[in-house]
Amino acid sequence: MERFGAVGLVRLVHMGDSITFGQYVDPHLRWTSLVYDRLDAVYREAPVHVLSLNRGISGETTRMGLERFPADVQNLRPDVMTLQFGLNDCNCWLTDGGLPRVSPEAFAANLVEMIARARVAGARHIILADNHPTLRHKPQLSGEPFEKANARYSEIIRGVARQTRVTLCEIRKAFAHFTPRQLDEMLLPYPDHLHLSVMGNAHYADAIYPMIARAIEDVVKDRTAATEEPRNAAA
Repeated sequence: MERFGAVGLVRLVHMGDSITFGQYVDPHLRWTSLVYDRLDAVYREAPVHVLSLNRGISGETTRMGLERFPADVQNLRPDVMTLQFGLNDCNCWLTDGGLPRVSPEAFAANLVEMIARARVAGARHIILADNHPTLRHKPQLSGEPFEKANARYSEIIRGVARQTRVTLCEIRKAFAHFTPRQLDEMLLPYPDHLHLSVMGNAHYADAIYPMIARAIEDVVKDRTAATEEPRNAAA
């Protein structure tokens, strides 16, 4: 592919919770792996090496993610980062007496700080995803059904995307047209009804891939232009 200069390494970091990690699904069928497979097909014959790193950890909230952010994201100096949290933040544990694991205010602040830190670390593009609908409709100890809390925290995510001017991936909208029976196929069976199935991971990959592909392409174009400028100057 002669249109690419000596671009070299492009770092893509996926930061998030179990949905990013791909809990209970074989590694090669997780959405992050499916996205990488497509990127690899695009750049296989080009002097572009996409390094895709999954830094999702199951069960984590934004508070926990922020604590490991320097080691798991900043030190990697990503060119592109995807960011996904919220399903644990909005959850109410019995031991917390009805309080969410992370308050809405702290949730928003944690996302804003992660975005700011990623930018300082060199991230050219940040893709912030809201969360898919689940089939968890039982009221939590707070009295609010989990799925209603999930929808509320997804709205916070959309607000953070507007505030910080990052790319928003509307995963929730991508799953919104499914009937309950179809959504059941996208999720792991009851009593889970939250984590993505193999089919759900594939649909997630379809939704987020175009944004990641555009971000990678933009990095590659800028690097290509930078390598061509010295040649033009020498000529």
